[in-house]
Amino acid sequence: MTEEEGVEFVPDGRSFVTSIGSRQSTVWVHDSRGDRQITSEGYGFLPSISPDGTKLYYLVGAKGARDIVSGELWVADLESGQRQRLLPDFLMQHYTISADGQRVVFVVADHSGRSPVWLAALNGRSGPRRVTARDGWKAFFGAGNDVIFVGEGDGAKVIYRVNEDGSELQKVLRTSGSTFGVSPDGKWVVAVPDPTDDMVSAVILYPVVGGSPMLICGACAGDSVVHRLERSGPRPPVLSWSPDWKFLYFNFQGSIYAIPLRPGQMLPPLPALGLRTRQDVAALPGARLIPEQEAFAGPNPSIYAFTKFAMQRNIYRVPVQ
Repeated sequence: MTEEEGVEFVPDGRSFVTSIGSRQSTVWVHDSRGDRQITSEGYGFLPSISPDGTKLYYLVGAKGARDIVSGELWVADLESGQRQRLLPDFLMQHYTISADGQRVVFVVADHSGRSPVWLAALNGRSGPRRVTARDGWKAFFGAGNDVIFVGEGDGAKVIYRVNEDGSELQKVLRTSGSTFGVSPDGKWVVAVPDPTDDMVSAVILYPVVGGSPMLICGACAGDSVVHRLERSGPRPPVLSWSPDWKFLYFNFQGSIYAIPLRPGQMLPPLPALGLRTRQDVAALPGARLIPEQEAFAGPNPSIYAFTKFAMQRNIYRVPVQ
């Protein structure tokens, strides 16, 4: 993906100098065979490993696009290495694979500038269908037949819940933040409010229906998670779970910790005031640091995906006619 940055005229006004470069992002996976590069062409981002650990989903930036905001959905078989584009009629800006690995909910980036939420079966046995025409930024599976998505309402970011057939649209939470996630059972929303002047912010778990929010940490989602320029694509979620609830993954300023959970647990025992430091996270029972910074965790800590970003620039002098 190419881009032009900066224009500077020479003193005589007969030419100008500009920098033209190309950005590339490759998708990698780590498993029992070590680190392996999955993509070599295009701009790959937002990888996601299937719940059974056999497939890798990812987006490839659309050709001709200047910004990394949308892409084609691809899947790679991690055993055979075969790759296939899915849902070729759609460009997506966000997607989530269901906990059973059978479906995908996604936010479309269409030519009119709209971004509705759609749902599709990954086996192709049933056609994609639109869940809601309301514009969204991110979409997730909720409890039962619910879809949870982040959109806009009354001039603010709003998290909505809606039935898969588009009925019973409800506001769950109004927030100023830009980082979101949903628990595997769809009953809890992870939200990170906008950071304060010291570039750190809280991570809070909100119930979708009734109950009180839970503070995970008061000042741990820092610049690397919330406000850093996303030139290499979207970052891993600040808080997520394995589909079988055996592991909690916590993104502490770019470092991903895997924390084992006991049966029936949603969270490990947390301090009353929440986690405050990296040492607090590392001290949780069984906590394990994933070696790759900003890894997209899989069904267990031994398999994860990540991206590698490269930038190359050349300086050109262009005469003025």
